Amino acid sequence: MPRKKFEEEDVQANLLPVMNIMFLLIPALLLAMEFASMASINVSPPKFSSTPSEPKPEEEKKEKPLNLKVFVMEDGYRVSADGQQEGAEAGKATDSKAPTIPLAKPGAPLNDYDRYDYAALEASVKKYKSLFPHETIVTLSAESKIPMQAMINTMDALAGRTCKIGKALKGEGVPDDCYFWQPVVEGGAG
Repeated sequence: MPRKKFEEEDVQANLLPVMNIMFLLIPALLLAMEFASMASINVSPPKFSSTPSEPKPEEEKKEKPLNLKVFVMEDGYRVSADGQQEGAEAGKATDSKAPTIPLAKPGAPLNDYDRYDYAALEASVKKYKSLFPHETIVTLSAESKIPMQAMINTMDALAGRTCKIGKALKGEGVPDDCYFWQPVVEGGAG
């Protein structure tokens, strides 16, 4: 049996599909580098001293923050400062789930925005403002059924209903009738 002779063919490699893939991979890799950012943590070694450090005068004058929180409930307001509910026994965070400022109109429907005692809330925050004159931030949260207008009226009472904060923004200083005019609204808090 005679052997067949194989003829060699000149086959040229088709690089177009490989080049197309590389053409698509380069932008994809560059885009991935934007999202994969590198993070670093600056660490400094502890400083050692043969003598104990004395507190600086600025540290002694530093006030403890108030951390005023107001929780709007269907049956009134729960007010707490620095983790202590207003009216609760000392050392207990909360005495109960009862409000510290009850409704002005008990039994009124939720869409009656005058059901809340805004005057009592304003009197309460005025007392806190006299103790912490430099505080302006209050954390505000509410139950899920509380209407937005009740939240707005509550923010007005926290700021002070006669507060005209526009004067402070113009550089005239914060008026004395402005209490906690920087609310931080939390969702799902309680």
